[in-house]
Amino acid sequence: MINNCNRNRIAVLSVLFSLFFLIVSGCSVKLISDYDEVIDKSVTELQKKVEAFLIKMEGSAGSSEGEYINNRSFYNEANVEMSAIRLRAEAIPENKITVQHINEIEKNFENLRLLHEKRGQKGLTKDLTDPIKVILNIQFKAILTLEFAKKRGK
Repeated sequence: MINNCNRNRIAVLSVLFSLFFLIVSGCSVKLISDYDEVIDKSVTELQKKVEAFLIKMEGSAGSSEGEYINNRSFYNEANVEMSAIRLRAEAIPENKITVQHINEIEKNFENLRLLHEKRGQKGLTKDLTDPIKVILNIQFKAILTLEFAKKRGK
Protein backbone atom coordinates (compact mmCIF):
# COMPACT_ATOMS: atom_id res chain seq x y z
CA MET A 1 0.00 0.00 0.00
CA ILE A 2 2.79 2.39 0.87
CA ASN A 3 4.58 1.55 -2.37
CA ASN A 4 1.40 2.32 -4.32
CA CYS A 5 1.08 5.73 -2.59
CA ASN A 6 4.71 6.54 -3.35
CA ARG A 7 4.27 5.43 -6.94
CA ASN A 8 1.16 7.58 -7.28
CA ARG A 9 2.96 10.60 -5.82
CA ILE A 10 5.90 10.07 -8.14
CA ALA A 11 3.57 9.73 -11.11
CA VAL A 12 1.65 12.88 -10.16
CA LEU A 13 4.88 14.82 -9.58
CA SER A 14 6.25 13.61 -12.91
CA VAL A 15 3.11 14.76 -14.71
CA LEU A 16 3.15 18.13 -12.92
CA PHE A 17 6.85 18.55 -13.62
CA SER A 18 6.31 17.75 -17.31
CA LEU A 19 3.35 20.14 -17.51
CA PHE A 20 5.40 22.86 -15.86
CA PHE A 21 8.16 22.53 -18.49
CA LEU A 22 5.63 22.46 -21.31
CA ILE A 23 4.01 25.64 -20.03
CA VAL A 24 7.31 27.42 -19.42
CA SER A 25 8.79 26.41 -22.76
CA GLY A 26 5.67 27.68 -24.53
CA CYS A 27 6.02 31.14 -22.98
CA SER A 28 8.28 33.70 -24.50
CA VAL A 29 9.83 36.49 -22.51
CA LYS A 30 10.22 39.78 -24.32
CA LEU A 31 13.14 41.83 -23.05
CA ILE A 32 13.30 44.47 -25.78
CA SER A 33 10.82 46.29 -27.98
CA ASP A 34 10.02 45.47 -31.57
CA TYR A 35 11.66 47.22 -34.53
CA ASP A 36 10.33 50.73 -35.09
CA GLU A 37 10.53 51.97 -38.67
CA VAL A 38 9.79 55.58 -37.65
CA ILE A 39 12.74 55.66 -35.26
CA ASP A 40 14.95 54.02 -37.89
CA LYS A 41 14.03 56.57 -40.58
CA SER A 42 14.02 59.57 -38.22
CA VAL A 43 17.48 58.77 -36.85
CA THR A 44 18.81 58.24 -40.38
CA GLU A 45 17.41 61.61 -41.51
CA LEU A 46 18.76 63.40 -38.44
CA GLN A 47 22.21 61.88 -38.97
CA LYS A 48 22.25 63.16 -42.57
CA LYS A 49 21.21 66.67 -41.46
CA VAL A 50 23.86 66.79 -38.73
CA GLU A 51 26.57 65.49 -41.08
CA ALA A 52 25.62 68.05 -43.76
CA PHE A 53 25.60 70.83 -41.16
CA LEU A 54 29.06 69.93 -39.87
CA ILE A 55 30.47 69.79 -43.40
CA LYS A 56 28.92 73.20 -44.09
CA MET A 57 30.45 74.57 -40.87
CA GLU A 58 33.90 73.28 -41.87
CA GLY A 59 33.68 75.23 -45.12
CA SER A 60 32.39 78.40 -43.52
CA ALA A 61 34.61 78.52 -40.42
CA GLY A 62 35.97 82.01 -39.86
CA SER A 63 33.18 83.70 -41.82
CA SER A 64 29.89 85.15 -40.65
CA GLU A 65 28.10 82.19 -42.24
CA GLY A 66 29.95 79.87 -39.85
CA GLU A 67 29.20 81.82 -36.68
CA TYR A 68 26.98 80.26 -34.05
CA ILE A 69 24.61 83.23 -34.02
CA ASN A 70 23.78 82.62 -37.68
CA ASN A 71 23.18 78.90 -37.12
CA ARG A 72 21.08 78.85 -33.95
CA SER A 73 18.02 77.81 -35.92
CA PHE A 74 19.73 74.56 -36.95
CA TYR A 75 20.36 73.65 -33.31
CA ASN A 76 16.76 74.46 -32.39
CA GLU A 77 15.37 72.37 -35.25
CA ALA A 78 17.67 69.44 -34.50
CA ASN A 79 16.72 69.58 -30.81
CA VAL A 80 13.03 69.41 -31.75
CA GLU A 81 13.71 66.38 -33.97
CA MET A 82 15.71 64.64 -31.23
CA SER A 83 12.99 65.39 -28.71
CA ALA A 84 10.36 63.85 -30.99
CA ILE A 85 12.48 60.73 -31.53
CA ARG A 86 13.10 60.40 -27.78
CA LEU A 87 9.39 60.87 -26.99
CA ARG A 88 8.46 58.14 -29.46
CA ALA A 89 11.14 55.81 -28.08
CA GLU A 90 9.98 56.43 -24.50
CA ALA A 91 6.39 55.60 -25.46
CA ILE A 92 7.40 52.12 -26.64
CA PRO A 93 7.56 49.51 -23.84
CA GLU A 94 10.92 47.78 -23.28
CA ASN A 95 12.84 50.41 -25.23
CA LYS A 96 15.19 51.74 -22.54
CA ILE A 97 18.38 51.03 -24.49
CA THR A 98 17.23 53.11 -27.46
CA VAL A 99 16.20 55.93 -25.11
CA GLN A 100 19.65 55.83 -23.46
CA HIS A 101 21.36 56.12 -26.85
CA ILE A 102 19.13 59.08 -27.80
CA ASN A 103 19.93 60.78 -24.49
CA GLU A 104 23.66 60.41 -25.21
CA ILE A 105 23.23 61.98 -28.65
CA GLU A 106 21.33 64.88 -27.09
CA LYS A 107 24.12 65.45 -24.54
CA ASN A 108 26.83 65.44 -27.19
CA PHE A 109 24.78 67.63 -29.49
CA GLU A 110 24.41 70.14 -26.64
CA ASN A 111 28.19 70.00 -26.14
CA LEU A 112 28.60 70.75 -29.85
CA ARG A 113 26.21 73.70 -29.56
CA LEU A 114 28.09 75.09 -26.56
CA LEU A 115 31.43 74.70 -28.35
CA HIS A 116 30.09 76.47 -31.43
CA GLU A 117 28.67 79.27 -29.29
CA LYS A 118 31.94 79.66 -27.36
CA ARG A 119 34.04 79.84 -30.54
CA GLY A 120 32.07 82.84 -31.77
CA GLN A 121 33.36 84.21 -35.09
CA LYS A 122 35.90 81.40 -35.49
CA GLY A 123 33.14 78.86 -36.00
CA LEU A 124 33.77 75.12 -36.27
CA THR A 125 36.91 74.10 -38.10
CA LYS A 126 37.56 70.68 -39.62
CA ASP A 127 39.93 69.72 -36.80
CA LEU A 128 37.01 70.22 -34.41
CA THR A 129 34.25 68.71 -36.52
CA ASP A 130 36.07 65.48 -37.43
CA PRO A 131 36.06 63.98 -33.91
CA ILE A 132 32.55 65.32 -33.32
CA LYS A 133 31.33 63.53 -36.46
CA VAL A 134 32.98 60.31 -35.31
CA ILE A 135 31.35 60.45 -31.87
CA LEU A 136 27.89 61.35 -33.14
CA ASN A 137 28.04 58.78 -35.94
CA ILE A 138 28.98 56.06 -33.45
CA GLN A 139 25.90 56.99 -31.43
CA PHE A 140 23.62 57.17 -34.47
CA LYS A 141 24.98 53.82 -35.61
CA ALA A 142 24.29 52.28 -32.19
CA ILE A 143 20.60 53.17 -32.49
CA LEU A 144 20.37 51.94 -36.08
CA THR A 145 22.22 48.71 -35.27
CA LEU A 146 19.83 48.05 -32.40
CA GLU A 147 16.80 48.73 -34.60
CA PHE A 148 18.14 46.40 -37.31
CA ALA A 149 18.72 43.69 -34.71
CA LYS A 150 15.13 44.12 -33.53
CA LYS A 151 13.98 43.83 -37.14
CA ARG A 152 15.82 40.53 -37.50
CA GLY A 153 14.30 39.37 -34.22
CA LYS A 154 17.57 39.02 -32.32
